[in-house]
Amino acid sequence: MTERKETLKVLLIQNSNTLDITNLVESVEWSGSRAQAPRTLEVQLANTDRGMHEKIAAENGNGMMLFLEEKEVFRGIVFQCDYAPGKLSITAYDQMIYLLKNKDSLVFTGKKASDIIKKLCGDFSIPVGTIADTKHTIKNLVFDGDSLFDMAMDALKQTLTHTGKRYAFFSREGKVHLIPREENVIEWVVESGINLVNYSFSASIEEMVNKVKLQAGEEQKSFTAIADDPVSQQKYGVLQHFEKVKDKVNRALLMERAITILETQGKEKRTFSVDNLAGSPNVISGTVIFVSVPELAISKAYFVEEDRHSFNGQKHSMSLTLSETADM
Repeated sequence: MTERKETLKVLLIQNSNTLDITNLVESVEWSGSRAQAPRTLEVQLANTDRGMHEKIAAENGNGMMLFLEEKEVFRGIVFQCDYAPGKLSITAYDQMIYLLKNKDSLVFTGKKASDIIKKLCGDFSIPVGTIADTKHTIKNLVFDGDSLFDMAMDALKQTLTHTGKRYAFFSREGKVHLIPREENVIEWVVESGINLVNYSFSASIEEMVNKVKLQAGEEQKSFTAIADDPVSQQKYGVLQHFEKVKDKVNRALLMERAITILETQGKEKRTFSVDNLAGSPNVISGTVIFVSVPELAISKAYFVEEDRHSFNGQKHSMSLTLSETADM
């Protein structure tokens, strides 16, 4: 197992009081997934008044912060406290939890994904930081009892379909941010023979398409756009995506959309799982890192889908699930 030694600090915020509970910490798990809205902090504490220790009483709604080498890496809210004899386990989530927990029925007309995210956060008092302009205007979005997170992700998915542009959506320092994925690349390399020990690799065409057929217009005046990849069809067979487009578009725009869908969904999905790496606080879900595994003929950028960082004392290790980036 590969580990890195780092100075850890955990703070518990109760109203205006900030308690440094680092000396009570037995272990810390800090994790996140692109498919799940919030990042999670799970802290196991020795909750006893024996020796040099002093019992604490944590409550749901308290704030929690995690620092590594004096740098803040997590700020969130306590959602669960579990007590056992001499033990206390605390689970906290970052601001993205409020996008997941709140649901509503809303209609958006002529709005960009960035506009929608700003409005959702504003209406539900969720602090925002940098929200990049997603530029593409979405004609109409209707939601009925959906979570705010699902609304935001649907808007970003439609933006991807029309523009091919991907975004990183996350909470940092107590605020929600949206930035282009290419701005979320970090200088960190996973390399066999250096820091890569245990891994699994899979390649799948379960979700791949190599032919896209889009239909638009009224029944009497409908028209079709088709984009396909003959080389892929020869290798894998025909895998067609069909969609009736409700937006008012001309033939050129419809064809452009078909090509964008083919480009974003027309490849094998290649996934890495790597375990017991030396921990790096910058490597979290939503970031892009570089992977070099000569025995698999791989040397390219990968997107961090999931991460789990473990801390025991000063030892920091992490496990990652990576997927091949489509636009890097």
